[in-house]
Amino acid sequence: MSNNISQRVIEKSFAKQVTSTSIVGKSSQLQTLLNEIVAEEKIPGAVMYISTPQGSWVGASGVNNLSTKTPMKRTDGFSIASMSKTFMAVVVLKLVEQRKIELDRAIATYLPRDITPHIVNSDKITVRQLLNHTSGVAEYLDTKEFIQATAKRSRSQPWTAREAIQYMYQEQPQANPGEKFIYTDCNYILLELIVENITRETLAQAIRSQILKPLGLKHTFTELREPTIGEVATGYSDRNKDGKLDSYAEVNDGNGLGDGGLVSTAEDLTKFTKALFVKKSLLSSKMMKEMLKFKDHGESYSYGLGVERFSSPLETAIGHSGIAYGFTTLLAYLPNQNTTIVVLLNDQGVDIKSIARTGLEVISNK
Repeated sequence: MSNNISQRVIEKSFAKQVTSTSIVGKSSQLQTLLNEIVAEEKIPGAVMYISTPQGSWVGASGVNNLSTKTPMKRTDGFSIASMSKTFMAVVVLKLVEQRKIELDRAIATYLPRDITPHIVNSDKITVRQLLNHTSGVAEYLDTKEFIQATAKRSRSQPWTAREAIQYMYQEQPQANPGEKFIYTDCNYILLELIVENITRETLAQAIRSQILKPLGLKHTFTELREPTIGEVATGYSDRNKDGKLDSYAEVNDGNGLGDGGLVSTAEDLTKFTKALFVKKSLLSSKMMKEMLKFKDHGESYSYGLGVERFSSPLETAIGHSGIAYGFTTLLAYLPNQNTTIVVLLNDQGVDIKSIARTGLEVISNK
């Protein structure tokens, strides 16, 4: 974030306890902060939701579409990109609970038979290694062929996991199974194929039946696979590297796939976070322990099963971030403070963790 914003916020760690008697008293301060960030960072629009034991606050700023100048609303939907991986992990772990999948069994056991021969090491890679990005599989997103295909792909033609996975068939693995952490979207395309093969339903249906319906998340849906719910913000980024923000409204970069297919709202994401990490009503205690087995990958970052842990600057927050389709998103739960923050931006080139930190610093100081 720019220095003038940073200078206005207190440079303290997230470890400081939330001591405000009521977050309501911070409402105007938080809204002013969000307005300043949107203006100074030249972000089209943003929504921020903070929930603490002392209350909750949600604010919106900017616009959800640069062409129409429609003001951003707190209820607007955003493509949450890789934040969707946490939802995928919950579905997979529920299948483990139901004894339909074993975490440490080879993925060849569960993949469709016609796909297995094309996946190098499918007899060695485990389901766990897909979930925690230690499988070593090649990436499909970075291949020249996929990039060329997306340039011509209409949004009326949703990508399927079967189509997307073919772009990594000719690529060499990035590492041996279990050797090291390499964040790779292909892991979650393979998980999508496994879930659909085991459940005999689409991933969108599995997410809806296992998570969205039980929790009453009425504003969350799989993009391009399910009907659009409510008003959805348009994503932007400097796609042409000319210093101007370009719309993603007509772009299909693999939207709707298992590595980042969901659209949601700040309120729904907060409900999901509380159900998963606070009420612990989504998974059994055994599966929660599995999900939260983190592998450290540097001083400030570690990864569990579909969950990120931010050691710095986000205290020891757990959750997930996302960046794709013209959006940047962050969901973080701070266990020591029982505080949840969700930040949603319709701009792909912003330091979202700094924005979250400034919001949390406002509520942590009287």
